[in-house]
Amino acid sequence: MSFAGLVGALVFLVIGLAELAFVNRSVYPALRWRYEKAKVTQQQGLAPSTIMALVKVQSLILLPFIGLVIGDRMSTSG
Repeated sequence: MSFAGLVGALVFLVIGLAELAFVNRSVYPALRWRYEKAKVTQQQGLAPSTIMALVKVQSLILLPFIGLVIGDRMSTSG
């Protein structure tokens, strides 16, 4: 692990946190409302909590890992 890799991971973690905040504030309420409305007709599909769990994994684990890999590659090529 290099310093550039850690900086890349930190930058991508900040991007992931911003994405997670955006999804929590704007997308999740609409998903939840649509899900509750569709429960009346038994056509609700995938639960919003499952979608949010996937977003959390992507934002808090995958993005920082990608940032770490990209940062390491940039430090070795420069």
